[in-house]
This record gives sequence, structure tokens and C-alpha cells, in this order.
Amino acid sequence: MMDISATENNDNGGRKPFLRRVVAMPLAWLGLVLLLLCVLLSLPIVLPIGPMYWDTYIYYDAAQRIFNGQIPNTDFLTPVGPLAYYLFALGLKLFPHAQPLLLTQWVILFVAAPLMALVLGDIARTRRPVTVALIVPFLILAICPANVQIFHTYPGMDGFGIYNRHATLLLYVLTSALMFVKDGRRLAIVCGLTMLSLFLVKITGFLAGGMIGLLALLSGRISWRSVLLAGAVFLIILACLEFNGRMITAYLNEIALLIQLNREALLPRFLTALSADLDIILAGAMLASVLFWTERGRLTAAFRAGGIAGIRHGLDSNFVWLGVALVAGIFFETQNTGSQDFSFLWPILLAIFIQSSRAPLPRQLLIAVLIGFVAIPYTAKIVHKTLRAIAVSPRYVAAQMTDMKSLAQVSTHRNIMERALLMEKHYQQYGDAYADLSAKGQLPSWQLYSELDYQMYWLISADGAVKDIRKFEAAHGVHFATIMNLDFPNPFPWLLDRDAPRHIQIGADPFRTVPPPDAAAKAAIAETDAVLVPHCPLTTGRRELQRIYAGALEGKQKVKLNDCWDMLLRPGLVPSDG
Repeated sequence: MMDISATENNDNGGRKPFLRRVVAMPLAWLGLVLLLLCVLLSLPIVLPIGPMYWDTYIYYDAAQRIFNGQIPNTDFLTPVGPLAYYLFALGLKLFPHAQPLLLTQWVILFVAAPLMALVLGDIARTRRPVTVALIVPFLILAICPANVQIFHTYPGMDGFGIYNRHATLLLYVLTSALMFVKDGRRLAIVCGLTMLSLFLVKITGFLAGGMIGLLALLSGRISWRSVLLAGAVFLIILACLEFNGRMITAYLNEIALLIQLNREALLPRFLTALSADLDIILAGAMLASVLFWTERGRLTAAFRAGGIAGIRHGLDSNFVWLGVALVAGIFFETQNTGSQDFSFLWPILLAIFIQSSRAPLPRQLLIAVLIGFVAIPYTAKIVHKTLRAIAVSPRYVAAQMTDMKSLAQVSTHRNIMERALLMEKHYQQYGDAYADLSAKGQLPSWQLYSELDYQMYWLISADGAVKDIRKFEAAHGVHFATIMNLDFPNPFPWLLDRDAPRHIQIGADPFRTVPPPDAAAKAAIAETDAVLVPHCPLTTGRRELQRIYAGALEGKQKVKLNDCWDMLLRPGLVPSDG
């Protein structure tokens, strides 16, 4: 791969037209977009609800715990790293009325935007057109709260896979730096901080970045000196974080636990990732094959020359970079239900496109077409899903919820809303049928959590539960200081400004992330004032959570909150006849 960070002088001696000067200021673009996003986060925007939207509520659970002094991974278990939760807590303080999904999507820019600015600042001094080609996709990926994969035919914003999108954006920053920033202190700092962020966001993103970083080292694109500097930055900050309640040790222990809980699903998810992104993977493999064929002479000469220089020259080739990045992307996507799949390939594809300008015209066209086959599918899907949801949102209706704070800032199609409003009575009337389904390991429908009516119904039902909790407290003269929910999300402590029990999992997927409670978890649950038990409907997840925590819940006083929610209260909190 040629030195694409080399100087390119675009000045013709005269003063550039205004439009060209604006185009040549991508850092200004970044600043203006960030300012616009701050304005949007200050407004009570309503967005169409999407599949598995309740993943968004996990961040509110984590933020409320952080506000109450809890430390991620130390005081409560998390499905991923702690960084995004701290960033979200900061964002929630700054923008308390922000639309939930937009806030969770954009908080990663607290980290990613400064890192990308460092990359762009270095490139802009020599190759300003390249900065434009990098900043536009970066902003698209950062702004659009949409995944590549489609889980529902109706338009809606993807409230799941958020931490996967965060990791993909950081991988984009990493590949941009390795492709276009010259080896030196700036590259070392950017790589060190980006890898640190990946480690603290999602470990599979960190490992994928490690594959790409290892190739950069072996190919000579980054020196040992820079690697040592990046490693020092990485380790020093990790050591400082370890003093925060041994957070890093707890995080590593939790990673080991999650691997143990999910070890049987690794191969099936690998096959799922291959099939889901087959269009991108096949196009990438074809492009890598073409690049190998066109570079075969240079590669043969490099390896025949032998020595470290020859090996580095051979490894620093287009097809090797693309091949390693594809493998890293496949590995990363094996653990993702939703993501902006392979979007971090763009800086590598851009570097290949720039280098191909020296090739004969037929080869240029072939490479350009194959690059399009790789990059256009994920870009088109992400942009289309976002624009489609925005386009239909004026015609959508929002539920009348009064106790859900900013979580109520969602809407859906009128027909879906009618169905959502009917479902509570339906679940009450036919509860035995759904309980029978869950006892046999079946949900009410094949993709219940992806269905928009269920996501909207869950909010409506939770709004009723919050109202009835307030009424119950007023009627009995009690105050529930800690609240737990035997369901996937638990936004109730944030909605009611309470605390949540320590040492349990947020985002409680009993089939993937919830281990049997240890002694500390059992003690915390025993001291919890109120444990909510939803049963409209009794799903497989709710049933399994009740089974997992059954021992810890023994001795709790069961009371009826409403027809769809029960509460398990700490003994002695309310008289037994209440």
C-alpha cells in the first residue's frame, strides 16, 4: 500500500473560491454538526419506536445507579464495558429532556469526535480532500441511530445494538488513523486512546481493533516506539480506573463470566454473521482477490527479497489490509444482534481507491465498482432507515403517558398504537394461554421483542405501574427506596428517583447475561424494598428470571399492584393485611 499520507499540494497560487474554502474545512463541519446535535438534544423530539427499543432503557438504569454512587462492573453487572454508561450519565445531566435514543446514540461523540478531530487535523495539512471523504461517512454513522439489519418492515429507530454502533464508530477512527496519519506521537496517542475506548465499550470491538493494529505493527505502518507509547497511555489510564473500586478487574471477571454463559452460542452466531452480511463479505472477498492478482508481482518480489523490510513491504499491501479488516469485522459481528456492520472498512477502501488512480483505466473502474459493492449496501441501509423513520414521523401518534419522563418521546403508526392499547386487556383475559406457551419455551410470537406494538405496549404498561406505585406508597405511607424489576429493563429507579439493588445484571437477558445470584446479590435482593413482577404476558424471559432469583426472593411479601403487575415487598415494610 502506497504512502497515502504523503503531501499533496492543491494550491494553484490564487485565492480559492468561498465554496472550496468551506469544503476544505472539515474540522469546522465537525464543530457545526456537534453544535447542531446539542440543539437537537435540548428539544423534546419524538421519534418512531423501533424493534427491541427497550435496550435504550438499560442506559437509564445504569445512569441512575451511577448517580447513586454505584460503579459499573463492581456494584452491578453489565452486558458490555462501563464507558458508554458514564458518557450517558454525563449526557443525561447536560440534556435531561433529550430524546432517549438520540442521547444514547450521540454520547459516544464525547470520545469519538475529539479523536477524529486529531486525525483530521493531521490529514488536513497535506490532503484536505481526504478529510472530506472521511468526515462525511463518520458523521453519517455517528448521527444515524440505525443498524444495517432489518427486524421490522414498518419504519422505526433501532433502539438496540447501540454499543455495537459505538464500537464500530471507534473502529472507524482507528482505521482512519492507521491509513492516513503518519507514524509518530499523534498516531500513537490516537491509537492508544481509541483502543482504550474500544476496550471500555465492548471487548469484541477491542479485539477486532487489535487484529488491525497488529497488522499495522507487522507491516511497519506504526513503529514499536509508537506502539509502546500507545500501550503506556492505555495502561496508565487503566491503572487509574482500577482505583475506582477495582472496576477493571471486575470488568475482566465479568467478561470471563459472559464467555462461559455464551460458549455454546459462539459457532451458531458466527454462521449468522456470515449469512447476514453475505453481500458485503462476498464483495469484499472479490475485491481482495482482485487486489491480490494485481499486486502478485510486487508481493512475490517482496517475499523473495526476504528480511524484515521485505516482509513488511509484503504485508503492507491492499489485499492484506482488506482481508484482515474483513476477518476482524466478521469476528466482531458474531456477537452483535444489531450493528452498522463493516462500516469501519471505509478508510481502507478509500486508501485503495486513491492508490488505484495510478492503475490503468479498466482496473480503476473494476476496483471502483467493487468498492461500491462493499460500501454502498451498509451506507444505503443505514441512511434509508433513518430518513424513512423521519419522513413518516409527522403522521405517527404518541401514547398519552404522564409518568415516563423522556421515555414517552416515542410514536408509532396509528394502527399499531390501537393494537398496543388493546393488548393489556387481552393479556389479562388470556393470561393462562401465554403462561402455557412460556412454560413450553415459547414467546407469544416468534419475534415478540422486535414487534413495535409490544415495545409501545411495554411503555404504556410501565406508565401504569409507575402511577400505581405512587398511589400504593401514598395509601400505605411507605417509600420504596430500592426497586428491582423481574424483566429485561428496569427504568423504574430513574423514573421514580430511587435506587436499584447492587450486584445484579442490568439488561437482564436470562439466557445470555444473568448468572445465578451469589451471596452478595442475594443479600442485596433481600434488602430491596420492592421487586416488580410483570405478568402481562408471562414470557419465557420473565419466567426464567423468576426461577433464577427464586431463592433470593424467598420471604418477600407479595402484593397486587394492578392486574398486570405484582410486587414482592421487603418483610415488615407494609402490614400483611395491606
